[in-house]
Amino acid sequence: MLSSAELVARIRVATGDTQEGLARRLGVSYPTINSWERGRSEPQQSRRRELAEFAASLGITEELKVLVIDDDPVTAELVRAAATDVDAAVVVDSALDGWEGLIKCGSMHPQVIFLDVMMPGIDGLEVARRLPQVDGLGDVQIIFVTASQSLDVLARTAEAGNAVILKPLELDALATVMSRVLRGEPIA
Repeated sequence: MLSSAELVARIRVATGDTQEGLARRLGVSYPTINSWERGRSEPQQSRRRELAEFAASLGITEELKVLVIDDDPVTAELVRAAATDVDAAVVVDSALDGWEGLIKCGSMHPQVIFLDVMMPGIDGLEVARRLPQVDGLGDVQIIFVTASQSLDVLARTAEAGNAVILKPLELDALATVMSRVLRGEPIA
């Protein structure tokens, strides 16, 4: 189960609200929201239930769903290890190619996708281009993963407006990325 701090952070990311805006929306004071998000205090049980219901209405679940789309199964295992080290409420699934990844996006509705840029068949940039067509996907954070240091590849991923992590992946770096994702912080 997510902590109240993580839940408030995810709600703010989903709504685009500042702490003040979310406080107004929920009918509480700014210091209250600030205290909840910083983990200094916990909401009363009735408020916690309201937070969970509001989060659910935004498509935020108590679990963070992560999909790894990469033709290298080691990448999925590294992301899974980093994610579960950071938070037990992270569900990680994987797909070995872009087509399988698009299908899993439709059924899983991940909030975060680690997406290999270069794969056989449909590459990661094409997968990213097609993601808005997936029904019910909503906002998804894409983190490109690539071994290429080509300026062209890096420029194309930057154009897509997403973060890029270079291979070989390191467990500590992935854990840092997952921590930032869970706190609703930008990766790039």
